[in-house]
Amino acid sequence: MHHKKMPPKAPGNFQAVVVEELLAFWSFLLSNWMYIVPGLVLVLALLYVVRPLPPNKLTIATGQYHSTADVVGHRYRDFFRQHGVDLQLVESKGAEENLTLLAAGKVDAAFSQGGLTLPEEARHFQSLGSVVYQPLWLFHYQADNVDPDLNRFLVGKKTSINIPGSSTRGMVQPLLKAQGIDPNGPNLLALSTKESVAAFKNRKIDAIFLVGAMASQNIQEISQYPGVQMYNFNLATAYAKRFQYLDPVVLPAGTFNLHPVTPVKEVQMVATTLDILTTENMHPALQLLFMEATEDFERKRVSYFAPGKFPTYMDTRIPESDVARRFFKEGSPFLWGYVPFWVASLFDEVWFYLIAIGAIVIPVIGFWPSYRKTHAVLSIESCYNELRAIENEISLARKVTGGVKSEMLYRTDQLKDKVRELWVPTGNRSAYYDLRAAINIVREDIVAELTEQGKSSP
Repeated sequence: MHHKKMPPKAPGNFQAVVVEELLAFWSFLLSNWMYIVPGLVLVLALLYVVRPLPPNKLTIATGQYHSTADVVGHRYRDFFRQHGVDLQLVESKGAEENLTLLAAGKVDAAFSQGGLTLPEEARHFQSLGSVVYQPLWLFHYQADNVDPDLNRFLVGKKTSINIPGSSTRGMVQPLLKAQGIDPNGPNLLALSTKESVAAFKNRKIDAIFLVGAMASQNIQEISQYPGVQMYNFNLATAYAKRFQYLDPVVLPAGTFNLHPVTPVKEVQMVATTLDILTTENMHPALQLLFMEATEDFERKRVSYFAPGKFPTYMDTRIPESDVARRFFKEGSPFLWGYVPFWVASLFDEVWFYLIAIGAIVIPVIGFWPSYRKTHAVLSIESCYNELRAIENEISLARKVTGGVKSEMLYRTDQLKDKVRELWVPTGNRSAYYDLRAAINIVREDIVAELTEQGKSSP
């Protein structure tokens, strides 16, 4: 009968091996604490100076109430809160004011918009990438005979282009000027988003320009007004060719409602991006948290214009941060989700250097004695030194007094007791028993000589 060969059993002394390793490591620490403690202090000091822990509070400039930046900002705040960081939202007029706040150091980060004129202080800015497309919307109530020429369409219509400093006005003004339309014309009104939405709802104005993503509560609200229409920008491609920060996008029919279908037809639009800007002063770990929040935001939202496009780096006038560049290239750090975010960020930056150091240090360590044997070797050598000192005293006693003393036997017995208390790891046992044998040899010599001295005494 053929018996199936069983795999070998694991060693029964596994627990003893683990205990021995722990004892070896503890012995190593005790023997070298004068080097280890200063080394740890030095490493901690370097970490504090070069890479201190990230702050648990920071601010970001968003935009007007219910705008895209405001809505997205709240989602970022919730994500940061999950990681123990308080992200405070600073409401503003819009992207242009956000740049001013960031340049003045009044906020740590800001939502911006592709294509805005950058202040002189922008040389200190860094980009954490684009978050989402923000199309330019032109809502109106004219259902029939909508003139495809924007110049003629706006004639005689009270239209809000928002207030100076807002994202909407910053995007609309260049387009209007390119088409020969004066942004300061009497029918183009400087109303805030809140004022514009209320006036349009009550039909006190005829049309409203807004820049915003589908996440904007203002966009969602206005799209539900009875009789509302969305202007089709048939020159969207031409706009994008002229202004490099713009992209043509198409809003599918039925995006807002399937019954009644809203919009009834596809709407050609032009879009810019919502970007996150910061400065070189922001802690790298917090920059990583922004990148992960953007990834989380993109994963959970429904994308109508460019699925899977974001986060990405689009406005090349502002350099991307090192953290963003690494994230776009490699994705989330290896340790993300397993350790605190700042640890994952730190490891993501230094892992290459750790490997490089290891490639040098590990071979060098191979030439050194194993740390778990070093303490035992030194202890055994110390006992050998004591034994040798006893032998030297024996030789000197023979020359000077003509014999040994019983005190030497007592010292030998003390050394035997000391050796019995030594901790000796595997691999040093033979040296340990050689030492005990050597002590016994010396002790036997002393006993023999004392016996001989006793016989020769009168």
